[in-house]
Amino acid sequence: MILLRDTGMCQHEISRKLNVSRTCVRQTIRKFNELHTTATKSGAGRPFKMIRRQKRAIKLQQLRDDTLSLNDLVRYAQASLNLNISRQTVSRILREFDLVSYVAPRKPQITHEQRRCRIFWCYKHLSWTETDWSNVIFSDEANFEIVNRNNRIYIRRFRNNLKRHEQFQPRVHRGGGLGIWSYITYNDLGR
Repeated sequence: MILLRDTGMCQHEISRKLNVSRTCVRQTIRKFNELHTTATKSGAGRPFKMIRRQKRAIKLQQLRDDTLSLNDLVRYAQASLNLNISRQTVSRILREFDLVSYVAPRKPQITHEQRRCRIFWCYKHLSWTETDWSNVIFSDEANFEIVNRNNRIYIRRFRNNLKRHEQFQPRVHRGGGLGIWSYITYNDLGR
């Protein structure tokens, strides 16, 4: 804009050429005349409520215990950092550090002894030939639950909803699952 003004173009022509409003052109030229720059002044806008150190403290607290909820972190910020912030602010801070929330996958707990035995088994069978492996049958089993019993499902209800007790999650005391067993060999799949 400044270069176009210096070439002798009027503000109206500059606004048409750059497809911006005349007010924008006028304010930019006035700012350049007063400050000799078009850069935004430092400190423009609302100052942050938190400093970088406090954000890192919240991140560190989350990394120490990855099961903390947003409410727990809000309480931590109020008690330890003397900050009154919302859950959304805590969530935004954690996203800045690329910490996202997800459901932790379930996996069996393996002891050090079991891990050692598995590694020993792998090293023992490392030199097996294709003929050796053709004499092995691998089998596995899986249990699929038809009615969801092991996972919690959170639902929301209005306090004054008269039908809130009629809406429930189905539950089965015994059964409700399907067990499958199969095998795989060198030549065939289990059926």
